[in-house]
Amino acid sequence: MSNVNVPLRSNKSKAAKRAEKERKRAEAERKREADARKRAAAAALKKREAEQRNSKKNDGGGKGGKPTQAPKPSAPAKPSAKPKPTATPKPTPKPTATPKPTATPRPTATAAPTATATPKPTEAPSSSPTPEPTQEPSQQPTPSPRPSNDDEVPRHRFRSQVDFSSDQLDLDRPVTEFRQTPHSSVYLEVFNRDLRFDDGAEFEMWSFDSPQSGRGFPGPLIRPLEGKIFHATVHPSMGPHTIHWHGLEPDPRNDGVGHTSFEIGGTYTYQWAPEPGRPGDPNYGAAGTYFYHCHVNTTLHAQMGMFGPVIVDPVVHPDYPVTPGARRAFVDGPEYDIDTESIVIPYSLDPRWHEMHHAAGLSGEDVGLNRFEPKHFYLMGGELVRRRSGDNRVWSLSALRANVAGGAKKPTLLRILNANYLPNHMRFTTVDGEPVRMAELIAHDGRPFRDTSVPGAPSPTCREAGYPLLTDVLAFGAAERYDVILHPPEPGEYRLRVEWEDWITGEVLGVREVPITAA
Repeated sequence: MSNVNVPLRSNKSKAAKRAEKERKRAEAERKREADARKRAAAAALKKREAEQRNSKKNDGGGKGGKPTQAPKPSAPAKPSAKPKPTATPKPTPKPTATPKPTATPRPTATAAPTATATPKPTEAPSSSPTPEPTQEPSQQPTPSPRPSNDDEVPRHRFRSQVDFSSDQLDLDRPVTEFRQTPHSSVYLEVFNRDLRFDDGAEFEMWSFDSPQSGRGFPGPLIRPLEGKIFHATVHPSMGPHTIHWHGLEPDPRNDGVGHTSFEIGGTYTYQWAPEPGRPGDPNYGAAGTYFYHCHVNTTLHAQMGMFGPVIVDPVVHPDYPVTPGARRAFVDGPEYDIDTESIVIPYSLDPRWHEMHHAAGLSGEDVGLNRFEPKHFYLMGGELVRRRSGDNRVWSLSALRANVAGGAKKPTLLRILNANYLPNHMRFTTVDGEPVRMAELIAHDGRPFRDTSVPGAPSPTCREAGYPLLTDVLAFGAAERYDVILHPPEPGEYRLRVEWEDWITGEVLGVREVPITAA
């Protein structure tokens, strides 16, 4: 094991730094509020100017649509209310519009008067001049075809990346549209506090907590079902935040990406339903391993700890029943033992980043978020049914169990979630470091591995197709997820070794090992 530790900060220095952070955070919040007021004023001004332009175009030289007819029908329109012989160009069609002098002055700008102004079906050509003026004005006001509700979300071109990043829509309590009764729900708050890791180092962390989980790291496990409505209500309580459901892709309002929806200042209830799987069909189903994280100043907030695991469980299909004490990884996937189901979350930490404030880097200043230089390397996670709740807990991985084939239990499923910014190698070995091909890959990023070689035919899993994907080593990067069934060849002790590598040189920067007990 290779970790670099730093001395603990004194209470005095921590208090001073905390006060400085609070001051900077308050300044950032005041700036955001001032910017929001400016944007609102600019939007109101733009709306008034658009209304004035539209009113001028509609009014023109008088009431109704008279100026819109000036290019073509103005000559016949004036004499139409007077003696008929004065209509020089086309005397025959225009007199038909004159018998109704009340209809000619104003209503020609709308579709309805054109219908009433043609009582005789034989004089249909007389109505042909009227669509022409109505089409011309509809093409002229193209700069303002937006509906009135667009005024709530003003759009403009951004001058720079800084302008884009600092001008996101911040709403206090957005409304959950088309809200439905959920099958499962969770209430998440945001907290910040100093947490001690298993190497003795202590850092300020930000993360999510629920009433059941307590304030720990990572955030609480969220476990919805395919095909069922899920609600997550977030109460940020410290600056605007969002919850992005990484890999699940609900509609934009519920995807938690401030660049395409909004950032939340008060509360919001996210609503979505994972797609149900279909046996043998690679195009349906959402069961698998995901994670959620804040998408405000994303690079910093995710490093600060604002993330947690998401596991979508599959529907139970009648053709694929489930053994008691087991669960399927996806609708027609392999069964696994619930009791030993585990997750491993590689995470590396740069102490310098944990001294920054909420909006660091969003105002164009260079705070070094392009330089990630971790000094601490951790494996988070463990057996899912045995995670302890409570405040100030860091969920550190210390050991794993794996069931050997031939016993009463189904095999063990290991879920892998990479929550750091460096490439990783994960190796399964004996106690002496010899590689062991005991990891069967069954899914990646929530997508099962299937045999899709025959178009139009059902797509079985790779094991059912005759070539299980067995390996002793995995290489993966940030945000990747794998679902792995463990097949230890015999009872005994094994090792899970995780290495963190430099992006450029490939140098191994940190190593962690945990034992795997096979029984």
